[in-house]
Amino acid sequence: MIRQLQQRLSTPAGRAIAVLIVALIGLALRVYRLDAQSFWYDEGNSVRIAERSIQLIIEGAAGDIHPPLYYLVLHFWRAVVGDSEVALRLLSVACGTGLIVFTYLVGTALFRPRTGLIAAVFVAFSPFAVYYSQEARMYGMLALLALISTWSLVEQGRRGDAAREKRRRGAAFAILYVITTAAGLYTQYAYPFVMTAQGVCVLIWVATHRTSLVRNIMAYAVVNVIALALYLPWLPIAIRQITAWGVAPQMYDLGQAMLDAYRWLVVGRTLPLEQAQAALIVTLALVIIGFILSVSRRRGADRSAAVTLLILALLPFVLLFVFKLYREAYLKFLLVCVAPLMILAAHGIVTLIDGMASLSRQPSDKLETVSPARRRPLFARPTRDEMRYGSQIGAGAIAILVIGNVMLPSLNNLYYNPTYARDDYRGIARMIETGARPGDAILFSAPNQWEVFTYYHRAGAPAIPLAYRPANTDAVDAQMKPIAAQYTRLFVLYYAEQESDPSSWFERWLAEHAYKADEQWVGNIRLATYATRAPEGAKTAQQAIFGQAISLVDVAVDGGDKAAGDMVTVKLTWRALTKPAGRYKVFAHIGAADAPPVAQNDAEPVAGFHPTDTWNAGEEVTDQRAVWIKPGTPPGAYGVYVGMYDAATGQRVTVAGGRVVGDRLWLGDIIIIRAR
Repeated sequence: MIRQLQQRLSTPAGRAIAVLIVALIGLALRVYRLDAQSFWYDEGNSVRIAERSIQLIIEGAAGDIHPPLYYLVLHFWRAVVGDSEVALRLLSVACGTGLIVFTYLVGTALFRPRTGLIAAVFVAFSPFAVYYSQEARMYGMLALLALISTWSLVEQGRRGDAAREKRRRGAAFAILYVITTAAGLYTQYAYPFVMTAQGVCVLIWVATHRTSLVRNIMAYAVVNVIALALYLPWLPIAIRQITAWGVAPQMYDLGQAMLDAYRWLVVGRTLPLEQAQAALIVTLALVIIGFILSVSRRRGADRSAAVTLLILALLPFVLLFVFKLYREAYLKFLLVCVAPLMILAAHGIVTLIDGMASLSRQPSDKLETVSPARRRPLFARPTRDEMRYGSQIGAGAIAILVIGNVMLPSLNNLYYNPTYARDDYRGIARMIETGARPGDAILFSAPNQWEVFTYYHRAGAPAIPLAYRPANTDAVDAQMKPIAAQYTRLFVLYYAEQESDPSSWFERWLAEHAYKADEQWVGNIRLATYATRAPEGAKTAQQAIFGQAISLVDVAVDGGDKAAGDMVTVKLTWRALTKPAGRYKVFAHIGAADAPPVAQNDAEPVAGFHPTDTWNAGEEVTDQRAVWIKPGTPPGAYGVYVGMYDAATGQRVTVAGGRVVGDRLWLGDIIIIRAR
């Protein structure tokens, strides 16, 4: 069976079938659970931009940090396949599957079909490649264009100086290089990293071979000039956007950061470092073996190929750090390094197995091919055919071992582990819509959140984007006052606040003017809920003292009957008798006197913006909050209570004065009725 398989793989048709099978496996891995996760922030931006006209797409990209090509392609793709999550992500699936095929072509062109096939298998199972094949963004297209342009360069180098027919094919590859390079520039502003790596490779090629040195350099310069000429209309926009891109450099430990980036290349983002160590070591060992054994050979082609792949895999990686672009959000740029790295690892397997097999050769290097009918001693030296088949089996066994131990655990996390799930805007939209009522509004702290959220939220509560990087508190007040006056409940999605609202002016305004009821994290999104109506009626507290440092001097509690979904607003006025010694959380409970609360709000004063350890003696602090009566709360008569506890230890603070129930101060009673 092994012999038959080897014989089939030795023919072009057999290799084509093998590559097709690998590509189909890779396609299945990329299509599997394609719609299991919501579109996240950046995907939503892609999706909504693609809905626009061509003119608006180009105008929008001119003000964005991404060129327009991917959005334009997605625009036409959407017109053909539809706008569902699966349909829109299928473009990236197609690019990811194409990456598998061209990995085989590059591996075969630089080394041999066996290397190309194993590398294609690695890319098919690569968690990094699968992840970005399931995302409606341009990174799969970026990696594919980079690899096609590299393949075209390799083919030009192999065929450019041959006979007329081969020169004609070399010209075709030159045209392909121009097209893919220009397309790469129109796809991502990081594409010059790829061009830099390719340029270094070309210089090494011509310097090593020393044939037609000037002509080859000139030919390479010409095709790049043509590609840049095609990009010339967008070049001023690209320069403006890149130079105006105000992203502060991130502080990091260089060694740890490089290790983390390498982890992404090998096992993706869906396997923690402590579980990926063996995988990283094995992959690095294979790459080193493949490189060292290649450069130590007499064949100049193998040396040149190994150096080429190392540069293509390493130089974009290094440039990411040279230009101080390291941060987790930018590691996806390194997707262009995956195929070269996997080809080197595959070549490491092939050279390792071949090297081990060569150790068994007779000194004369002439092995006997023994007829199956002829008897051989049990421990006889293997024949050449047996060594060849054993080499095939060994290479396949190592490849399976690498996939099983390196890639499958990470893929399992990608598909099933919620820790690595994309931000769930679909789930947030359904969550809000489930309990929606008139008077609700949904606010977004970061730009482009509106795009992804309204893909799922087409009707109902209005979705209102807040100003990006507000100029001052007056601008915040001018936007928020009409919103708070018009709507009774606000759902606010906080995301990337350090960039969108670095001074937290919107959140501070809400903490001081609205009544925060709830907060929860959904992935990287912080969903906070506020009531905007002040409590009806007020009473003065009977000088209740919490500990010996804090007095509650005034209380207002929203009265009347309440139903599930309602919010009970509470306004508390605290006075520091002395400077508090600790940092305390305030809790507001709704429940029976002798039972756990049925609804509660635990938070530091003023939604965490004015903690007790910052209070000064004599200072008064107004603390507004709401208690949200969630659906399913049993109807009945309940008390409203307030108290404090140490944020570090959870120890309740003693209460004296007023109507004290245990270690809580009773503020009044409410009746919860059945849902309205």
